Amino acid sequence: MCNLVRKYNIPGPRYTSYPTVPYWNMDTFSGKAWKATIKKSFKESNATEGISLYIHLPFCEQMCTFCGCHKRITKRHEVEKPYINTLLREWSLYCELFDAKPKIKELHLGGGTPTFFSPEHLKTLINGIFRFAERADNYEFSFEGHPNNTTKTHLQVLYDLGFRRVSYGVQDYNHTVQKAIHRI
Repeated sequence: MCNLVRKYNIPGPRYTSYPTVPYWNMDTFSGKAWKATIKKSFKESNATEGISLYIHLPFCEQMCTFCGCHKRITKRHEVEKPYINTLLREWSLYCELFDAKPKIKELHLGGGTPTFFSPEHLKTLINGIFRFAERADNYEFSFEGHPNNTTKTHLQVLYDLGFRRVSYGVQDYNHTVQKAIHRI
């Protein structure tokens, strides 16, 4: 086990925000500047090819020790509905800023574990997004799944909603490593 720990005990890249934190400048940041940037980016992207959305669904039933993502570990699924309602409210606020209906070319559900959410709640989320938007030509929808909780119903509902790509984060095939990182 010691060799295994040494092998993986090294710094690695991290997913991050854009712009990255070193470029944040609180002296020039304002709500007005933020809105102007959002409107400009939307206008440039939406008019030509459409926009890309990443929706973070941060809940997991168990902790995978390798994970550096923002997450909340819980088995309380009653958190799903209020979280989705809040996401849809936030989306409606963005849509109020736009001067046209968004065309979504890419939509990715990440986490946490998006399939922590019930198929019904995922359907509510995606249908809610498209109350204010339309699909771009040649759109691509994807989601991150967990092999231990993604059901056939999840797959069918997401397929029916236009998802054609799923990512299962296989971290390692070695059972010892799987146990060590709590991802069997």
